[in-house]
Amino acid sequence: MVLWIYLHFPRLQLDALFTHQANEVQVQGEEKKHPTVVVETHHHNIVQANDAALADGVKVGMGLGSASALCPKLNVHPFDLQSEEVKLQEVAQWLYLITSDIVLYPPNGLLLKATNMLTLYEGLESYWQAVKKHLDSLAISYQFACGFSPYSAMLLAKQGANLLSECRDTIVSTLSPLPLHYSELDNKHVEQLNRVGIKDFAGLLALPLKEVARRFNIDLVNYVGRLLGQLSHPVRFFHPKEQFERSLELLYDIENIQWLQRPLTRLLKQLDAFLTLRNLVAYELILTLHQRDNPPQNVTFTSGGGDYRYEKWLKLCALTLESIKLDAAVYHLTLKAVRVSQINQNYIDIFEGDKGGQNQADLIALLQAKLGNHNVTRPLPSADHRPEKSTRYINADRDIAALPTSEIQRLRPTRLVQPPQRLTEHVELIHGPERIVTGWWDGDSVTRDYFIAQTPQGLWLWVFRTEQKLWFLHGYFS
Repeated sequence: MVLWIYLHFPRLQLDALFTHQANEVQVQGEEKKHPTVVVETHHHNIVQANDAALADGVKVGMGLGSASALCPKLNVHPFDLQSEEVKLQEVAQWLYLITSDIVLYPPNGLLLKATNMLTLYEGLESYWQAVKKHLDSLAISYQFACGFSPYSAMLLAKQGANLLSECRDTIVSTLSPLPLHYSELDNKHVEQLNRVGIKDFAGLLALPLKEVARRFNIDLVNYVGRLLGQLSHPVRFFHPKEQFERSLELLYDIENIQWLQRPLTRLLKQLDAFLTLRNLVAYELILTLHQRDNPPQNVTFTSGGGDYRYEKWLKLCALTLESIKLDAAVYHLTLKAVRVSQINQNYIDIFEGDKGGQNQADLIALLQAKLGNHNVTRPLPSADHRPEKSTRYINADRDIAALPTSEIQRLRPTRLVQPPQRLTEHVELIHGPERIVTGWWDGDSVTRDYFIAQTPQGLWLWVFRTEQKLWFLHGYFS
């Protein structure tokens, strides 16, 4: 027997909302959530409700008017099919790390083919515990059931059976008393069956498939055959993309940029888990701020050395967001990892440990987050012998190839005087001359004899003499 497990998420959009804001208050040290519902906009019926709303008497299927009368402080959010399907994709990608065969049933269902995983996990119980632990980390509500066919597992899960069993007889006995209107059949087929006295699955499963084919049309035959596992049920397995992109819908509009840190922390923790499990680090993130009545606004975060820990990214994000001004209220966030790579094996020395120091990449990342990427540069030697043109500046997080030995061994001052100044004090020439004759091709030719000199006070200077026997100061040695 092929064993399937169906996961039904009855309030996926509601669980995906970021509600940890003004709608939560502290009561005796515990968080108390205000009643919140998701409403279908066409008929204005409640389709999802949180525990606080259910405790106040609100029920799924109830009209919005009746719910508002029961709970005057009800938070209402419109149902969004697209956001629920996106969240379902995220859940499937998260589960794909521990189980292989996943089928999407939008907008709120996942089907797992458990048969192939039982050998790996040494049984159904340990396999389910791994799935459950993975799901619980997402803090979403779900119902589940095992079945000998996709339809049987789906039917039981949607009714909240929470059945974990490999026994076919147990599954059939749980399925039998359910009325037919719980099935995936349309109302026409249910009425046809009711007219001949079949009102629950016990009666339907008792009919031989040949008898169903003789008395009813092909659609009902296919359903019963697939329900019993006697006919093939084609499915399309999920194959996730190896790219991190997560969205978070906010229950309340945010107008203060600093208030985005809490929902952003939630997304960064998901990034942390994604990168850690794949042994990756991220170098660049893009946060899209979906604004009310305004086009989306993108904010870029970079880390020169790459990182996977959400604490480090949160610090960089906070510094970057200090310089961002919102044009309108934000109601939705999307975080995407643009540049990722395998983690550097020398990233952390397990023997040295973290001694509180800060490496070069971390310092560059902090400066870029505070000042902007284009305002942080580093000097790079240029292939020009003229001292004032021998240095160029590039983006600080770009890799620099090793310098030739000849460049490193040259005696050059740490500070140049731009432009060179006339030498007005008495000095002693210590080293030189070094003649530089170059630049004739671009109209800025120089002919100079450079010396290392020392003043009576002990300062080391870099001076040169021109063809006209004039002396100039061009730099100071540290």
